[in-house]
Amino acid sequence: MKRIVLLISILILCEFVFSQTYKEKHANIITEKIIANKQEIINKLGISQDSIIFLSFWDFDGTIMKGDCSEGMTVNDTLVYKGIAQLAIESNYSKIYQPKGGVDIFFNDYRHMDDIGSWLAYPYIIQMLYGTSFKDIYYLSNKHFNDVLSKYYFKSSMQIINALENNDIQCHIISASPDVFVKGAAQSIGFDKERFNGIEVEIENEKLTEKIIYPITWANGKVEKLKYIPEKIKKQNPNKKLIILAAFGNSYTTDGPFLKYVATQQFSIAKPISVMINGGKTPKEYENLFIEVNQSEIIGSVNNKK
Repeated sequence: MKRIVLLISILILCEFVFSQTYKEKHANIITEKIIANKQEIINKLGISQDSIIFLSFWDFDGTIMKGDCSEGMTVNDTLVYKGIAQLAIESNYSKIYQPKGGVDIFFNDYRHMDDIGSWLAYPYIIQMLYGTSFKDIYYLSNKHFNDVLSKYYFKSSMQIINALENNDIQCHIISASPDVFVKGAAQSIGFDKERFNGIEVEIENEKLTEKIIYPITWANGKVEKLKYIPEKIKKQNPNKKLIILAAFGNSYTTDGPFLKYVATQQFSIAKPISVMINGGKTPKEYENLFIEVNQSEIIGSVNNKK
């Protein structure tokens, strides 16, 4: 009888341990393919790795993190976490929306703008904070990522990011969230905040303004930003080759154009990879261009990001 009870206990323990393990397998496959492509390029060019800067580009909300850092996340009408826009209003950083009752008014305005077009709504998130110190919003964002939002990073995305960075492949973020918001994620993800790019406004006397800095990093604006980043790196490293190996996104509308730009680069050595995460049905214009995956597992703990 004791032996039967012991065996049952072991089986239950094994089932529990298995249920806690990482089940998504595509991260390893994608990482291995990117690293293999990198090595193939090095071998065929016949130059040292130090002579090449390898790059990858990532969307942020819905790609690295479950939900949206600006808007927050709600499931079945239940708030899972607050977005940074809400926190900023509640912290009295908006001259338009008051801490008491202002959040609901903001989201009504924001959704009305989004009905007109995301090109109007997305910049408004940072514009409604005009007159606020850039540093104050950055510190608010940084704290929210460290305390809350980093729990919602996708395990698979973080596994790929860590593997690429460990293999000297730079990861750069291009997000449709405000630049100052996504820069707050840098510490929790583990690389320089200058590699985080979002919608920007001009800064005057260290304060945010309503003046948009183009391109707006949404849809085709992400392609423009993607082209600009390597140009900037090239100016700083004129004697090195730059090669884009991969791109990652989660929306055909928002990310499809920049993923397509990367996927259709004409390499004679190794084909670059674009990955669509949880993207749903593929529009005809993007058929057979991307690796399509689904993922849902999140970090779940601020102490378990690697």
